[in-house]
Amino acid sequence: MSTTGPEGSTALVTGASYGIGADIARALAARGHHLVLVARSAGPLDRLAGALEAEYGVSARPLAADLSTEAGMELTAALACDADILVNNAGAGLGLSFERTTWEEERRMLALNVVAPSRLVHAALPAMLARGRGRILNVSSVAATAPVWQGTSYSASKAYALALTESLAHTRRIRTSPVALTALLLGHTVSEFHERAGIPPSPPSLTLASPYVAERAVRAILRRRPPVVCVPSVRYKVLAALLRHLPRRVAALPHLADDFTLTSYEARRPSYGIGEQRPGGRESVGSDGQDGVLSAEAHGQRERQP
Repeated sequence: MSTTGPEGSTALVTGASYGIGADIARALAARGHHLVLVARSAGPLDRLAGALEAEYGVSARPLAADLSTEAGMELTAALACDADILVNNAGAGLGLSFERTTWEEERRMLALNVVAPSRLVHAALPAMLARGRGRILNVSSVAATAPVWQGTSYSASKAYALALTESLAHTRRIRTSPVALTALLLGHTVSEFHERAGIPPSPPSLTLASPYVAERAVRAILRRRPPVVCVPSVRYKVLAALLRHLPRRVAALPHLADDFTLTSYEARRPSYGIGEQRPGGRESVGSDGQDGVLSAEAHGQRERQP
């Protein structure tokens, strides 16, 4: 698959209204790919679609759908069957220890982070194999490579995305076909996601710009032989490699934080349900969210996680 989209090539991007999702959509549009943009909020999607059509001359179809619901998944899956490129970017993180979240929060997050990407891959992959072309990008996190002390199920959901990608990519049927799957392992990436989630800034040495990450991801999936795992930063490649090979107790150093530190951190991060309103009228992290709320930064500095 070339880096410029063949006539009629279409990419479906979830979580596309802002952050990495919007930047991936922009990078694909710049290469001539038509777009289906999926997120919960219609307003930001409509504005992005109009801007991309005007700037790049591609077709950009906005689809307002909540991927944490069965109806939203099925609506999107029907369109994923026709996509030449599928980007599973929509994701959510709760930012609290497992026992402090409600089951409804956990259920909706897992529906968004695990069930929805699986459903879309299940819809798109057979059609891609039948057509003899296709790319799938599953957005994971460096947090998938080690235990974390906050957002336990978030880390588990990103480990699932990584394992699903690797398991499928290494099957003989896919390995010998023109279809490819890639897992994008994010570190801490600056975008509106962190502001919406109430996540404080990170040191520059551990911060990546969203457009940079998006460009690296798109370049990776459009190679003739895309990598199965893409880590868009040397520092995070080193960190991910270390975390995957260190003993689990060492890799999970944040677990050594004392109870006072944990309680103080959580007191500064009140829990909001996915899609609920935060003070000031902002939505909490939900299906419009760029992934990466609990990234590898947690393993590299102090006691907090982005």
